[in-house]
Amino acid sequence: MPISMRCECGKELQAKDEFAGRRTQCPDCGRELVIPGQAAANPYQAGPVFEPGPAKAPPGFEAKTSGKAITSLVLGLVSPFTCFITAIPGIVFGVLGLTEANKSDGRIKGQGLAIAGIVVSSLGMLLILPAILLALLLPAVQSAREAARRVQCSNNLKQIGLAMHNFESTRNAFPGQAITDADGKPLLSWRVAILPYLEESSLYQEFHLNEAWDSPHNKALLARMPRTYACPSSSPPEEVAQGLTHYQAFAGPGTMMDPSVIQRDPDGMTKGVRLATVADGTSNTILVIEAANPVEWTKPDDLPYVPNGPPPVVGAKHAGGENALFTDGSVRFLKNTIAGQVMNALITRAGGEVVGPDF
Repeated sequence: MPISMRCECGKELQAKDEFAGRRTQCPDCGRELVIPGQAAANPYQAGPVFEPGPAKAPPGFEAKTSGKAITSLVLGLVSPFTCFITAIPGIVFGVLGLTEANKSDGRIKGQGLAIAGIVVSSLGMLLILPAILLALLLPAVQSAREAARRVQCSNNLKQIGLAMHNFESTRNAFPGQAITDADGKPLLSWRVAILPYLEESSLYQEFHLNEAWDSPHNKALLARMPRTYACPSSSPPEEVAQGLTHYQAFAGPGTMMDPSVIQRDPDGMTKGVRLATVADGTSNTILVIEAANPVEWTKPDDLPYVPNGPPPVVGAKHAGGENALFTDGSVRFLKNTIAGQVMNALITRAGGEVVGPDF
């Protein structure tokens, strides 16, 4: 009596009952099958006894190439230009294609393409990864550098403040806005007057204090501007080479560089405001600030202030504001959003304005 059986591919097969227990092969898919029923008594007739192995493609069967493996290789080849956009999908498609080919029992090929896709995608991602990391870290590096430059700027102003106070201790008044001649004509900046207190006595002695800043002799000293007068953020190398500085005072009625308050010591040095006249408090009165536009450091040129008018234009290349040196020697960061009336109150030394601790 014939024995009927069905292959997993759907093919209906029949065999004589005398072949029960033997192995056969599906003519369509090539899968090896064991004929059901009682095995023959003769072990040599029954054939070897073992579990059937994986099905093999029938003779003449042409396996197709995995589309996932091909996709993986294509994505991997373009991954050096597109990075994660194609590299990660390339690896995923490579794994899927490799799994598909391994489980197809020879009906699907493409293992080599899948492996190549995985490798190329991984290499593409590794090649572009340093650039991605650099792009992610660059803002943090720039922020750290700017923070360091801002600290250096603050230190410069503190050195200027210390020099101003040493000048005041020596002459019982802060320097005037300019070193003048006997007729009151401005010749040189206060930045020259405090050089001895910045450990720049030798440079100070080279100046002709009875000549203007742009006289042939004095103008030759512009390029020797002390580094203390150069803000690391606001002063590019070309400005430093030209002797330009952003550190300036407010010059006008009621300021710390009030031109109406001028005295001359016996040696001819001009001095200005006395510390005792700072009625608003030294912690609420600006002495020096970062100006938006630089000036020659030896030139008696500062920020002109007009009472009750708009405050002079200040500003630096620090993000969000500028450093300001106060008369007590402290340096604070003033935000760009500071109100005009608050700024005016900080500029004057005896205006009677009430300024809060946070401005």
